[in-house]
Amino acid sequence: MSEKKTEAAIAKGSGNNGSNKKKIALICGIIAAIVVIAAVVLIVKNDVFSASNYSYLHYDKYITLPKYKGLEYKVDKVNVTDKEVKKEIDSRVQAAATTKAVKTGTVKKGDTVNISYVGTINGKKFDGGSANNTDLKIGSNTMIKGFESGLIGKKIGSKTTLNLIFPKNYGSDSSSKKLRGKKVKFVVTINSKSVTTVPKYDVAFIKANSKYTNKKDYETSVKKDLLKNKEQTAESNVKQKLWGQVINKAKVKKYPQKQLNYEVTTARKQYEDMAKKYYNMSLDDYIKQTGMTKKQFEKQLKSYSKSTVKQKLVMNAIAKKENIKVTDKEYKKYLKDMLKNAGMTESQFKSQYNMTIEEYGNNNNVKANLLYDKVLERIKKLGKKK
Repeated sequence: MSEKKTEAAIAKGSGNNGSNKKKIALICGIIAAIVVIAAVVLIVKNDVFSASNYSYLHYDKYITLPKYKGLEYKVDKVNVTDKEVKKEIDSRVQAAATTKAVKTGTVKKGDTVNISYVGTINGKKFDGGSANNTDLKIGSNTMIKGFESGLIGKKIGSKTTLNLIFPKNYGSDSSSKKLRGKKVKFVVTINSKSVTTVPKYDVAFIKANSKYTNKKDYETSVKKDLLKNKEQTAESNVKQKLWGQVINKAKVKKYPQKQLNYEVTTARKQYEDMAKKYYNMSLDDYIKQTGMTKKQFEKQLKSYSKSTVKQKLVMNAIAKKENIKVTDKEYKKYLKDMLKNAGMTESQFKSQYNMTIEEYGNNNNVKANLLYDKVLERIKKLGKKK
C-alpha cells in the first residue's frame, strides 16, 4: 500500500474513531474473558483429573465388582456387666487424678523425678551426656545401668555424683558406639518429684465430673455409655466383615498408573515423616533398622499401595453405582463437629496443629473416609441379617 493510500485510509477511518475504539475495547474484553475461562477450565480439569481423585475413572476398565447386594451378616449381642461398670469408673477416677511437683522427701522406685545432669568422660562433656529439667521415672531403665538406682534414697533438692560405665553393647549409631565400655561421671541435681493425688469416688467426684448428683444415676449413665460403645463396635465389625467379603472377591484388571504412583509417593512420604519425627533418622536409616533391604521395602510399599488403590476403586465404583455422594455441606458440618468434639475453636486448632481444620481434612482424606462410611452403610443396608 502506498503512503498516500495509507494516509487516505487513516483519514477515512478517523471519522469513526469513537466507534473503532469501542470495537477494539469489546474485542479486548472478549479475549480477556476467553483467557480467564481457559484458565478456570484448566484449573478445574487439573483438579478433576488429579492423581488423588478416583471419581472420574471408568471403573469397568480397572476392576470387576463382585456381588455386594444381599450379603448375609450377623450382629453379635452385647451386654455390660457390673464389673465392667466398676472398671470404667475406676478408669475415670484415675483420669481425674492431679499431679504436682514437690521439693521435699526422698527418691523411691516408681517415682517420677525432674533432674538436671552433666555427664563427662575424662573430665570432658560429650554429646547427649547432659540435660536440664528432664523427667525420669525411676525403674523405667531408660538410662544406663546404675543411673536410676543411684538416685534411690537421695533427698529431693540434693546433688549427687554417679560414677558409671557405658555398656559394651551401648547404642547402634556411630556416635553412641564410641561410648561403649567407657567410664563416665554424671553430676545429677534432683530438682523435684511428681506426686499424684487420686480423687475418692464419691458424690463430690460425681458432681464435679458429670451432670449427676448420686451414684445410682451416675452408674446407670456409665452403663449406657459402655453399652452404646459396644453396640457401635459390633456395628463396625459387621461392616468391616462385609467390606472384607467385597474386597476379597473384587478383581483388579489393571491399576490406574497415575493413582498408583500417587499412593506410592504418599506412603513413602508418610514413612519419611515418621522416621524423622519419631526416630530422628532418614528413611534409608529407618529401613536398615527394620532389617529390610531397600528393594524389599519398595516391594512392600508397592504392595500396600496396590491394596489402597484397589479399595478406593471398589469404594468409588459402588458409590457411583448407588449414587452415593458426600456434599460440601456434609463435609463442612463433619469438620465443625470434629472441632466441637475436640473442644477446640478453629484458632486453637490452627495454633496447636499449625494448619486449619480444612487443611487437616484435605491432608487426612476426611472426605474420602466419609464416603467410605456411607458405602459401608449402604452395603449393610442392602444385606440380609441372619
